[in-house]
Amino acid sequence: PSRLPVLRYLPDCIGETMLLDADLAAAIAAIEDDLQWRQSSSYTDKVLGEGFSDNYGWTEIIGPRGFFPGDDFLLGLLMLGPDRHYKDHYHPAPELYWPLTGPTDWKQGAGGFETKPAGSLIWHIPWKVHATITDEKPLLAVWSWTCDTMTPAKLVGA
Repeated sequence: PSRLPVLRYLPDCIGETMLLDADLAAAIAAIEDDLQWRQSSSYTDKVLGEGFSDNYGWTEIIGPRGFFPGDDFLLGLLMLGPDRHYKDHYHPAPELYWPLTGPTDWKQGAGGFETKPAGSLIWHIPWKVHATITDEKPLLAVWSWTCDTMTPAKLVGA
């Protein structure tokens, strides 16, 4: 299993998830050691700010690298450390986020950021530019790409 530096926050995030959904928190804890955490190769500290790489990772539960096969539907977890800006990006896949910790700030299009508590649902339509900011708490979120999953996300201006 892949261990990334951001996973230092995972035990506390699982603890916070207990307040939202105890069964889900227990399920994540049960498979924690078997998850294959990854990073997108274009998401570097040079592009996203010093320390981003140590505070970012994602894993698939359903998908080509997940527990269950899938190619045009992906479901997994995202971790972002505290005080991180996951800058404007876009992709053809419609995307659903369910933050299990929070609050976090979310933006779509040219609008401003909106603070969302744990348990919110965030939906990004295809090609819509969006971004996320964490405060002093890390983010653990369930994410899903519901189709058009072969094209990776592209950072605006990169």
